[in-house]
Amino acid sequence: MELADDIYDRIVALSVEGDTFAENGEYNAALDQYQQALDLLPNPKLDWSAATWLYTAIGDAHFNLEDLHAAMDAYQQALKAPDGIGNPYIWFCIGQVYYAWKQLDRAKEHFMRAYMLDGEDIFDGQPPEYFELLRNELK
Repeated sequence: MELADDIYDRIVALSVEGDTFAENGEYNAALDQYQQALDLLPNPKLDWSAATWLYTAIGDAHFNLEDLHAAMDAYQQALKAPDGIGNPYIWFCIGQVYYAWKQLDRAKEHFMRAYMLDGEDIFDGQPPEYFELLRNELK
């Protein structure tokens, strides 16, 4: 199943606008763009590959706004979307939320899943304490 070209193009344009807002720290404006894009997906939304990256972007915006529950909800939706379960970034992001909640065992579990899919590269540019959770497991 593929989206009609005009709908797909509008979703991409809204997503790019959202990304620009997010890069400038305007996370609420980014959320508005991502939600508009998500609203264009036919139901059930989780059947479309665009849902994977839209829910991930929504999760990132909420994470940056420190709305961890909304971030977790969005990342969980991204996991359910096409190829979500095989996406190391989504597992990593869920690990970040658990880390912020001080649920270190759950954070470690999710960081390990990200590591198994992408190796150490997934931790590049991230706080070193994330990878430190895995260090003993990797020896």
